[in-house]
This record gives sequence, C-alpha cells and structure tokens, in this order.
Amino acid sequence: MKGQNRFSSEELAGFCNQIAIILKSGISLYDGIYILKEEVEDKKTKHVLLCIEDKLKQNESFHNAMKETNAFPGYLLSMVNIGEHTGKLETVMNSMAYYYQREADMKDSIRNVIAYPMLMFAMIAIILLVLVGKILPMFQRVFENLSVDVASSSTKFMNFGVWAGKIVAIVSLVVLVVGIGLILWYRTKKGEEILNKFSCNFFVTKKTSHLLAVGKFISSMSVMISSGMDQEEALELAQEANHHPQIKENIKQCRQLVKDNKSLAEAMKEEKLITGMQGRIVSLAAKSGMLEDVLGDISSQYDESISEQLTHMCNKLEITLVISLSLIIGCVLLSIMFPLISIISAIG
Repeated sequence: MKGQNRFSSEELAGFCNQIAIILKSGISLYDGIYILKEEVEDKKTKHVLLCIEDKLKQNESFHNAMKETNAFPGYLLSMVNIGEHTGKLETVMNSMAYYYQREADMKDSIRNVIAYPMLMFAMIAIILLVLVGKILPMFQRVFENLSVDVASSSTKFMNFGVWAGKIVAIVSLVVLVVGIGLILWYRTKKGEEILNKFSCNFFVTKKTSHLLAVGKFISSMSVMISSGMDQEEALELAQEANHHPQIKENIKQCRQLVKDNKSLAEAMKEEKLITGMQGRIVSLAAKSGMLEDVLGDISSQYDESISEQLTHMCNKLEITLVISLSLIIGCVLLSIMFPLISIISAIG
C-alpha cells in the first residue's frame, strides 16, 4: 500500500485480504500486523500499521485500533466492528477484500473512459498548434512572396482556416487543462461530493451514475447480510455509504418499510432498488434463505452492465472525437489547398 491519509480502494482490498489470510492461518492479529509492518517499505503505511499494533498491544479492539489511524473509511470500520462482535471477522475481511477490489476495478474503468478523451483533446491541441503555428504561417509567407495574385476568396478562406484552427486549439487546451484540474479536484473530499452530484444529473452520465449507485447498494447489502448483520442496520450503513441522492432516499424509504414489518425483498422492490426478474428472484431467495448469494449474483450482473455502459460511452466518445478531429484538420488543410489551387490556375 502506498502512503496516503486515506487508502485507495485497491489498497483497502489488499489490506483486507492480508488480514483475512492472517486470521485464516491462526496467527494473532497483533503478530500479523507486526509481520506486515516489518515488510512494508512505505513510511506512512508503516506508521498506520504501527498505530494499529500499539493499540492492539493495549488490548484495544481491532475496530478501535483501525479507527484511531483515520486512514480507513467508515463503512469498513463498521463492518470490522460487526465481524468482531459476531465472530465472523475472517468472513467479513474476505467479503470486504472482494468489495473493495470490485470498487477499484470500477474506478479503473471510469478512469480509462476519462483518459481516452483527454488524450484525444491533447492530440487535437498539439496537431492544430503545429498546423496554425508553423505550417500555415509558412504557406502565408510563400504566397505573399509570389508575384501571382491569390484570389481574394481563397485568401479569406486561408485566413479563416488559421483563425478557426487557433480557436479550436485554444479551446482544446482549455478543455484539457480543466479536465486535469477536475481530476485533481475529484481527489479532494469536497470535489468528490460536488462532481458526484453533477454526474447524477448530467444527461450523459446520469444513467451510468444510477447503475453505479444501485450496484454499490446491492453489493454492500450482500456483504453485510452474509456477515450476519441485522437488515435494518445493513440498510442504514448502505444509506450512509451511498452518494447518489435519489438512491440514498430510496434506501431511506426502504429502511422505513422494513421497520413497518415488510420483508427486505418487498421493500427493495417497492422502492425500485430491484426490478423485473431480479425482484422475483430476490423474493424467492429470501424465502429459501439464499438472499446473500442471490444479491451477490445480481451485484455481478450490475458490474457487467456498468462495464458495458462505460464501454459504450467510451466508443461513442471515440467516434465523435475522431470525426471532429478529422473534420477540423481537413478544414485547416483545405485552407491551404484553395490558395494553392488559385496560384496553379493563375500560373497555368
């Protein structure tokens, strides 16, 4: 794990997996943390493990030891607390390792979707800057030095091409800089909150954002129910962990319905957290005691749907950007060719 104030999803997955291995091997948590601390080279991570080791040495619970470091999210801390109280800490850590690995994979997919258009904008900006900054001025100087008069319309077209190319290059650079700024801002807590709200309402990302939120809810419910957590408590934690305003409200209403003695499956169906065939399968699974397994399967289906949605979005962006790049460069090149054709005609 690399040193940060907060660990990334991938780092959390690795940590949870290591703790699960320690518990499975029969080594005490104190000895296991000591071994991990000795193997880690990163100073900040070593410091976190040292804090946990000191608290465990003082007979603090593993949950409290992790909480004191301020390096772990509240959802993981709550799950560790439940695992310690139910005697299922190994199961919980295995589940959380899988949960955070899925989250890390999803974030990688999102980063890949963002990275491609950013690269395309960079390419557009560089190509246009070379065309309008080096090549077109060179042709303009050549035309000015020729004794042949270039047609007025061709000259205007060339000047327009230079002007348009400069504008598009500047806009592309601005978009690139703003995009990089937003990515860096997203790494802050405030930036993440604002950009998450924006993605929930922006027409391009609205559907994908909804899928991500529902998938996260179902995944977290699968983990918590399999860990032996009370359904109302699981819904409360799922509500806290979710950042989508509409899904958050749906989960809140779902909690109320469960309090009013409705089954979890019925409450989820009523709030449209699950729909169609999935709703019927969850109802049957709840009656047969297979709810956590079915929720896990549905969560995997959501992963596939989200992956397909992101791939589709990336393909559409790719086609749009390639066409835009081709048209822009084509127009700039035509602004060179028209004056050149006028000169050839005049000479001929």
